[in-house]
Amino acid sequence: MLTRLYPRLRLQIGFADLIFSLFSGILKQNSQPPPILKQFQQGDKQVLVKLSVRTAFDLLLQALNLPPGSEVLMSAVNIRDMGEIVRRHGLVLVPVEIDFDTLKPDIQQLEALISPQSKILLVAHLFGAVIDIQPLIEVCQKHQILVVEDCAQAFCGESYCGDPQADVSLFSFGSIKSCSALGGAIASIKDSTLAEQIRQIEASYPQRSELWFYRRVLKYCGLKFLSLPVIYQQLIAILLKLKLDPDSTINALTRGFSGGDLMTKIRYRPPQGMRQLLWHRLRSFDNLWFKIREAKARLLIANLSPEIVYPGNQTDFHSFWVFPILADNPDWLIQNLRENGFDATRGNTSLTHFHPHFENSGNYLTPEHLSEKIVYLPLSEALPDEEIVRLAQIVNSFLCKPIPA
Repeated sequence: MLTRLYPRLRLQIGFADLIFSLFSGILKQNSQPPPILKQFQQGDKQVLVKLSVRTAFDLLLQALNLPPGSEVLMSAVNIRDMGEIVRRHGLVLVPVEIDFDTLKPDIQQLEALISPQSKILLVAHLFGAVIDIQPLIEVCQKHQILVVEDCAQAFCGESYCGDPQADVSLFSFGSIKSCSALGGAIASIKDSTLAEQIRQIEASYPQRSELWFYRRVLKYCGLKFLSLPVIYQQLIAILLKLKLDPDSTINALTRGFSGGDLMTKIRYRPPQGMRQLLWHRLRSFDNLWFKIREAKARLLIANLSPEIVYPGNQTDFHSFWVFPILADNPDWLIQNLRENGFDATRGNTSLTHFHPHFENSGNYLTPEHLSEKIVYLPLSEALPDEEIVRLAQIVNSFLCKPIPA
């Protein structure tokens, strides 16, 4: 009988950090910025703390005040809301396909898509991989295009704090991100004048209340408890008994922005409690933790059949925030994994594929991959090595079986 179920994604925040947040209002706070802040500054860059990456990107577009119809080139696989923000500013989204193996935007396609209206390139580091954006920066500098790198999925301690040549680097510390602070984002900005314009615009925003953040901390205390493998098994069993889809239910609980008008939700200043937790997390994170997580992923890869493919298998650097693979029948695989103690998922609706303006053949991460084949395996730094090997064996076994009619 199944006694534990390894959750799809562990909340990367400890009970001690959550308790810190509950009592941070009465505790003496360390006002000194965390040492890693110097690496985000990349010398003389301005570092701003915002409510979210979405908030920071929206503020950037307001500060730039581009003419309507200006083009924003962006990685074709991206967060749905980032595309919505572009459109809400009256700008044109121009997707650039990304290579399946390297997760890099197709640089030849990028050059072909550039027009006199092209003003920004938004390039996303996906799944925990960090791509080399220097070739993209060189192309954009020739055409005076601002380069914004979205590092929301790529924070991995001191190993990467943004490219020094990027005009803007955005890092997320949301509820399911690495080094979570239950929200908050860091924007590292090369142009001090642009940074000051962003500060002035944000100054007019209302501030999220401390009560809002306190409730958020309590919510994630509960979710952290429910994510313990023994408890999580009971949670999934109850959801299935109630005929509730575990994917949609859990995703709804952990999603940062859901329902209502997106722009209304993101145009806030972060509460002081969130800032304090973010500073606390950035002081106390352990670089070794990221290395352990990568080592666990490498062990999984070593035990997976070579025919099982995953996006980013040839990236230069990968911290494995999540571990997606492709399966011809993902629901069948997820069911079998769950029966064996591993709660995989098809992901949530945040990540999408923006269709390109013209057809171009290549080894790309496609809409079909995201909507029909992708499965995220429940890999974490806490998973015992023997369980990682067992996970790989189960995946190998079921993907080699004939698909049931």
